[in-house]
Amino acid sequence: MVNLVGVLAAISTTPTLVRQLNAVLDSEISLPNFPTQTMGGQLVWDTLAESNGWRLQQNELTKHCRILDPENVRRAWGTKKGMMKALESLQNSISR
Repeated sequence: MVNLVGVLAAISTTPTLVRQLNAVLDSEISLPNFPTQTMGGQLVWDTLAESNGWRLQQNELTKHCRILDPENVRRAWGTKKGMMKALESLQNSISR
């Protein structure tokens, strides 16, 4: 089971983990992403986990997920399973 809050907290305090997250997301578990400014989920987004401004959100209509940084920039998006797999992979690299 992924400790979502713990992984988001680690990302927020360790800049090298952002690069690791991007490397994981470059695999086939997410969709191509261009960092995009968002409104932070004010409309159709549920926040599944949050730590230090980083959020994992799920769209209420389409059910896809995204990861936002503290400035509401989308850093990744894809299926819920894909985002969970990416965060789990990152958690495993933190635990080593």
